[in-house]
Amino acid sequence: MVLQEEWPIGPMGVPYRKAARVIVIDEQRKRTLLIRGHDQNNPTHTWWFTVGGGLHEGETHRQGARRECYEETGIKAPVQALVGPVVERRAAMFFADRMRCQDEKFYLLYTTQTQLDNQRWTADEKQLLDEMRWFNAEELGALSRQSIPIYPPELKELLPRLLERGWDGQCVKIDEYRQAGASPVEGSTKG
Repeated sequence: MVLQEEWPIGPMGVPYRKAARVIVIDEQRKRTLLIRGHDQNNPTHTWWFTVGGGLHEGETHRQGARRECYEETGIKAPVQALVGPVVERRAAMFFADRMRCQDEKFYLLYTTQTQLDNQRWTADEKQLLDEMRWFNAEELGALSRQSIPIYPPELKELLPRLLERGWDGQCVKIDEYRQAGASPVEGSTKG
């Protein structure tokens, strides 16, 4: 059940929220963490994605990224350990019976903590999230050739650079609203 409060109707009549995401990188083994989930109305509709979720009232993207990382993975990090934002994405997705839009900021978190803990998952997450798994760049490339999508799709190109050279200071901009030929929400991605 996707809670109405988590996806209020935006100015254009489409469920909309701001979100923070984390590209978690295992420093020692040079791999990233992804979560696999499924649509509540169609369990065969599955995808892999980075850690993260919707912002709470009054929360900054960086604060939300830290909180989501801890709640979803058990990995606790100070806010200043989050690098970026490395990606800003205006995402349009079909989920839980309708089109939804989400403005996201992605941060990097380099960690040596690889033991994962899902004890803080919400009831909704327990129903919709299937597994968490670490992938190196080669495994991520192989995964991207399978039929299960990875979000953001650009992660397969971005990850090898992040693993080899770290972040170059440039924020990648992804606008799926424009790619879809529509602008379902008004306003900017700042916030």
